[in-house]
Amino acid sequence: MKRITIILIMVAALIFQGCEEYLDKVQESTGMDEEQVFTDYNNFRKFQDRMYKDMHNYLADYDYGMIAAMCDEGYTESAQWETMGVVQSGDWIRAYSTAQALQFSSVWRAWQSIRIANICLQKLPMLEGNATAAQMNQLEGQARFMRAWYYYEFLIRQGGMPYLTEPLGGSDNYALPRLSFHETALKIAEDCDAAASLLPDEWDMANLGRPTKGAAMAVKASALLFDASPSNNPSGNTEYWTAAADAAWDLIEYAQSSGQYKLLPSMGTDQVTYLAPSGVQTINYPSGFDSIFMYTPYNDEIIWEHYEAVTSRSQFSTFTVASLAEGGIIQGYSPSQNIVDLFETKNGLAIGDDPAFDPQNPYIDRDPRFYHSILFNRERWTSGTDLYLELYNGGRDRASGDLKHFSYTGYLARKFWGKNVDLWSGSSAPFTHTIFFRYADILLMYAEAANEIGGPGYTLPGATMSAVQALNKVRERVEMPGVNAMYLASKDTFRQRIKNERAVELYLEGKRFFDLSRWGDAHKLQHKQLYGVDLIENAGRPTGYNISRTALPVTTLTFEQKHYKWPIPLADALMFAEFKQNPGW
Repeated sequence: MKRITIILIMVAALIFQGCEEYLDKVQESTGMDEEQVFTDYNNFRKFQDRMYKDMHNYLADYDYGMIAAMCDEGYTESAQWETMGVVQSGDWIRAYSTAQALQFSSVWRAWQSIRIANICLQKLPMLEGNATAAQMNQLEGQARFMRAWYYYEFLIRQGGMPYLTEPLGGSDNYALPRLSFHETALKIAEDCDAAASLLPDEWDMANLGRPTKGAAMAVKASALLFDASPSNNPSGNTEYWTAAADAAWDLIEYAQSSGQYKLLPSMGTDQVTYLAPSGVQTINYPSGFDSIFMYTPYNDEIIWEHYEAVTSRSQFSTFTVASLAEGGIIQGYSPSQNIVDLFETKNGLAIGDDPAFDPQNPYIDRDPRFYHSILFNRERWTSGTDLYLELYNGGRDRASGDLKHFSYTGYLARKFWGKNVDLWSGSSAPFTHTIFFRYADILLMYAEAANEIGGPGYTLPGATMSAVQALNKVRERVEMPGVNAMYLASKDTFRQRIKNERAVELYLEGKRFFDLSRWGDAHKLQHKQLYGVDLIENAGRPTGYNISRTALPVTTLTFEQKHYKWPIPLADALMFAEFKQNPGW
């Protein structure tokens, strides 16, 4: 009987330890041999579905290496565990072997899923005659997509890799050199093109969460955007930017022609209530933005997500504080003042450019996405009628001394924390989406690439929208004015607004760390030193507090030049001379 052992093979014994011998287990429990597995559609699909196991949920409350705490989005710690501190201190070699730093260990284990995808592609001809043409296409498309997806996850972390397209056997050569970043990106794009031609526009309800044509187009666009970005394209080769713009526009055009994806519109108004010396105050703002991330099991803006996580209902706990809701090892995620300052005023101006902005009353008249994303001092957020957040210095919800699981900065994150999910209501968390790509992100990709080619007014040949028009569509959805003319004077000035727009629109969606890295900005002090807000009681102020940025950073992240490419785990990097470690590690 011929047996197939699913062992992760990249270089001899690369992550051999702990690999699941899936087909062996199938044979032991059912007596099926290779022919029975690969000539039966249902058995084939069960075997193939194992390749989804290594998808990483960046919002998981059990990932103690949380990506949003590795950049300037905010700060948290893993109480009584060393993991978060190890990651934030830049000791990334150690992170691979530190408990629950899943951004490192879990993603790296995806080599085993790549092997499963390659076995499926190799064995697919055995299924001919026992499956429909559509089923054959779907199996091939999923295998090609998931191979591309995992290589994309490696690309944005460790960089170029040997691109395995068939399962290696015991007599094969494992001393494979790494491809360049550009070569790997092109391989990913090639797989995505093939997958897009094979995958359906959408799946039926029983198969929601499987990759679609749009998902393949999105991964391609993002891989090419990374390839074009300064960290990976230091010469500024415009051909790379054109390839990225083309790929993003192809997806935008597909969305427009098929109606498959669109920006979720604002749905009326919502209201923030907060306590001030003059009494209870309200702020009205366009609603609906939070519906992208919570409440419904799916929506038309999401292109590719970790669908299995939708019903886990645990992502919110990382963003709560112990005084308001139950949490886990990680709790009290605290948005930085750095990020809060990036939300414009409702006039469409940076806070430093708007004469109407009052730093002693800073939470009024802001970009609506601020209210969807950030919770501020004295805001009412819980189901308790008269309970207002105490994020001021010494307040109930503010960390101090040995107190853990509270706000370290004077802010909390709202984006993935549903209303009235707290200690008093008994309400469960709503459906919550861990989104990899959504339509707004694609519009911003196109805007960025088009701007790098020809500036804010540039329109790609064959496209119907300029760089600034694409970005403005994202802003218009939340009823923000278009980009102010003062920011459109040049490619350079508009580039800064694109960066700002991505920070605000995609806050906490697993993008910021990788954006700062691909732009070559992550080592800069303004992105490593995370500040909070000091709130000292003063009834004469509009909010009842003197408001100022903390004199010292809440934390300072370690990010040096070597951190632009994550290390290869030492045992794997030392296996063969051809498989080189990244510089500095």
